[in-house]
Amino acid sequence: MSDIEFKLGTFSNNGGGPFVGLVIGEKIYTLSTVVEAAEAQGGGKGPTTTAGIYEMLADWDANFDALCAVADFVANDGRGDADWDCVATLSDLRVLPPILNPSKMIYAAANYGGHIREMLNAGTARTEEERENMLDRDKARVRPYSFLKAPSSLAGAFDDIVIPPETQKVDWEVELALVIGRTAKRVPAERALDYVAGYMTTNDVTARDAQSRPDWPTLRTDWFTGKSHDTFAPMGPYLVPAAFVPDYRAVQLTLKVNGETKQDDPAGEMVFSAEEQIEHASAQLALHPGDIISTGTPEGVGHGKGTYLNVGDIVEAEAAGLGAQRCQVVAEDA
Repeated sequence: MSDIEFKLGTFSNNGGGPFVGLVIGEKIYTLSTVVEAAEAQGGGKGPTTTAGIYEMLADWDANFDALCAVADFVANDGRGDADWDCVATLSDLRVLPPILNPSKMIYAAANYGGHIREMLNAGTARTEEERENMLDRDKARVRPYSFLKAPSSLAGAFDDIVIPPETQKVDWEVELALVIGRTAKRVPAERALDYVAGYMTTNDVTARDAQSRPDWPTLRTDWFTGKSHDTFAPMGPYLVPAAFVPDYRAVQLTLKVNGETKQDDPAGEMVFSAEEQIEHASAQLALHPGDIISTGTPEGVGHGKGTYLNVGDIVEAEAAGLGAQRCQVVAEDA
């Protein structure tokens, strides 16, 4: 592993196509350029591809080692920023979702005790029996609850969150997302983290009034309409390799709306751990490199207090150490 901690991101410059950036501190190096320099000057062989993070994840173990060698070369080469001619900062670039086209995105529902209680207080359960069932997290009887979110809902960490005209109750949910780095099928929890390539900040934006379906009272919830609108999954700005995240449970999740803190809890308060979620998901279907699992949100969403996002609001979400988002809420342009 590298002595130099780095992140990866996907960016574009002046309307150009996407490129992978190697992020060391506040500096973003065009990966293809520094790989070429490292290979030319004996700094080690680069990854099998620099076309995209998704593509690199197909052979993540080998490519991570190669990226470590390249990061060491960049940090110790001695040339200045002007000499590299490929150095930028976040403010210089458009920040895209780190993984542009994941095959699937799996999200955890009701996975923090405080969030479960606030949703119950907001009227999610219709009867006392339903309330007791939601509070029941005896793992001998209850499995993780997961749903799919459309990859087309991805947005960059500084992109707008667009409110569609059909909803007036758009909510926020800061979450820790993990990225799969090896094909996984029926992986036991005790080995699950071996399959994680890295972690990201995300916001599971939700249309609460679309998620509940009074026109289908026996079916009740509509995860597709509530969760998968365009821009409802701001992701990134970075993918942080798992090797640089000693304990995901210690990652603090915070979210602010217009500067006011709404959510502030560690990921370690999950009901079902990341390991248990990987075990559960991989028992249903094979997980592939580049797949994303978003692990649930802590207490403090708007629905708990009947407050929602309005046009002009600024939403700042952060998983500590993984990068912060800042998104403005706008109305859909007719």
